[in-house]
Amino acid sequence: MVDAPTGFHDEAPGRMSAIYTAGLMARNREDGETDVFVHDVDRPVEDKFSKAFLCEGYLVEQEGRIRHFNIPSHRARLGRPFCP
Repeated sequence: MVDAPTGFHDEAPGRMSAIYTAGLMARNREDGETDVFVHDVDRPVEDKFSKAFLCEGYLVEQEGRIRHFNIPSHRARLGRPFCP
């Protein structure tokens, strides 16, 4: 779950590094799939970064401000593109 630190406000730093890291960890998993949830995707930076690094092709659903991605292991199938 990628979420904001306590005390969120518009000028607070985004979750870019957490989104990027979650995507890399999911792809580097030995096998299987990883579910990643991103909160506050109504903020432009979280919207763009989650679509770019977790990939719209892996988007399962969005409910309000929470987006759910299911990312497969890229180690289990070498040559898989970063995004489908």
